[in-house]
Amino acid sequence: MAKFQRKRSKALGSSLEMSQIMDAGANKIKRRIRDLERLLKKKKDILPSTVIIEKERNLQALRLELQNNELKNKIKANAKKYHMVRFFEKKKGLRKYHRLLKKINESGTEDKDLQEKLRATKIELCYVINFPKTEKYIALYPNDTPSTDPKGVELTNIRREQFLKLVAKKMDENALQVSFEEILMGKKLDEDSIGLTLSPKEDHKDESHASSIKDRKELEQVEGQDEKDDFFE
Repeated sequence: MAKFQRKRSKALGSSLEMSQIMDAGANKIKRRIRDLERLLKKKKDILPSTVIIEKERNLQALRLELQNNELKNKIKANAKKYHMVRFFEKKKGLRKYHRLLKKINESGTEDKDLQEKLRATKIELCYVINFPKTEKYIALYPNDTPSTDPKGVELTNIRREQFLKLVAKKMDENALQVSFEEILMGKKLDEDSIGLTLSPKEDHKDESHASSIKDRKELEQVEGQDEKDDFFE
């Protein structure tokens, strides 16, 4: 009986230690991972199998917790870094949407060009809100400052197009985490939600989408002129 109580007490002590490490932050978790890896490497041949199983489970749990910890830190850093960019892009997207909606209502006819622009604007707004928190935000309306890295710009453009294509697909399927209608009501991604992610099949970082990027730039030039005209009205 006393032996059972000692084992139980030891197990509870180990669980408490793990709990404290889990709550202590990334550096302490990393140190504990290194300690366990060294222990298992040096003394695996002499440790009882029950101890080895326990330590391996602890190691697996700590690695998972470290991943979650690093992911949370990445999300927090991205939120702070890109907050203003996303805020202004949402504001610009809403202005474009209401301006186009007004033009459509005033025209009184089924203007295909205006409808296409309205759909593109809806996609852009859904992009801003549903863009993954774990990635560096790729601006929809980057500045025109000449880049010293043309290849980097090309890859960024490709990745933007991949996300826009995914947003359009999810919007048509009514499968966005935050729908367009919810965006109009001011909703954002939930705190526990990461946002959209590209599947391995969709994530072709080296794929060329030159024609679609060219079409998009031409559309932005037209919309930019419309915005200037509206500003001076």
